Amino acid sequence: MCFAWFKMNNFERNPKKYIERKCDFLFSRGYSMKIFQRNAEYNFDFFIKGKDNNNCNHIYFFYENDYVDCFFLNINNNEMMNIRSLNISFPSSFDSLTNMEKMDFFIDCVKKNIELIDIRPISRLQRALDLSKRKNHFEAYPIYEELYGENKNATNTFNLFQCAVYCGKKEVEIELYEKLKCYSPDLNKEPMLLSGCFVRFYYGIILCDVNRNSEAVEIIDYLIYVISHYSITDPTFLFVRGIPSAQMVYELIKNTFIDDVDKLNMYKNKLISVLDEYTKKNEFKE
Repeated sequence: MCFAWFKMNNFERNPKKYIERKCDFLFSRGYSMKIFQRNAEYNFDFFIKGKDNNNCNHIYFFYENDYVDCFFLNINNNEMMNIRSLNISFPSSFDSLTNMEKMDFFIDCVKKNIELIDIRPISRLQRALDLSKRKNHFEAYPIYEELYGENKNATNTFNLFQCAVYCGKKEVEIELYEKLKCYSPDLNKEPMLLSGCFVRFYYGIILCDVNRNSEAVEIIDYLIYVISHYSITDPTFLFVRGIPSAQMVYELIKNTFIDDVDKLNMYKNKLISVLDEYTKKNEFKE
């Protein structure tokens, strides 16, 4: 098991949100988080379950009253090492930093040196997904491109397609969209989210992210048209048929017409008109 442990007393109003934001690089590497709370003290346990404990690291962060420190344990050599052993240059003003600033500094140190601390190799795909999550799309693009060149499966196609939109690679975007927009995944080895309708939905969301909202209207029309063919429209029924839920489509509508209330309401009503009564009452929220 690998884990990182945070102890905090009166750290801030919402320490869980703070830790999730600051340590998303651990989540991207497959860590899960457990929280233990007692009075004003929070313990955050980042962990990865493995077959054994022979190939794991322990990463510790401590914050308690006036005490802040960080060190990690490599199970392979059973040697406890302070973070300073990574040859990190501490600022001359370190001792004068607040406890939160010291904690931020240690977390950033671990983030920058994670390859030395976490002995588990990270795949190229994990690396690219982590970069994408941080909106470093231009850094992620060549990795996705390389993976696609090696294997043109639906997953690699989808990842490169999304990144191409963010990077303004219009020719690649058009080519890969044509391959994916009517795709039917092999559910024995591929997720339903690779189905054509879901691809279109995520394409619409990204178009809005890059301020190409008007291009998402065609996608909204298509998804409403598809949903209108079914007399049952609850999320589960639609999902097993590879179709985003009405709520998801509504979120796309809101993103698309963020500056046009009249069209937002028009498309909202258009969507509601094709939903069954159960979905309208129980599954759709404005």
